[in-house]
Amino acid sequence: MDKKELIIAVWIKKAEHDLGMAKLAIEYQPDFRDSICFHCQQAAEKYLKAYLVYLDIIFKKTHSLDYLLDLISERETVSD
Repeated sequence: MDKKELIIAVWIKKAEHDLGMAKLAIEYQPDFRDSICFHCQQAAEKYLKAYLVYLDIIFKKTHSLDYLLDLISERETVSD
């Protein structure tokens, strides 16, 4: 596995952990909606960052999904 593949795998693993936490909260504490949403947003962010690495697009440290999607849309069509 080369360095790029490793970085992508790390982002994906972190995203899967966030989704796992959201699923656990939904199952055991469904009233923790704010935390569930937080972990879902974090997972989406990390999956986008993995894709940006795949596309060789450099990005700044951010939590903005809009920013990350804008970077991707410079290279590919992104639909709402």
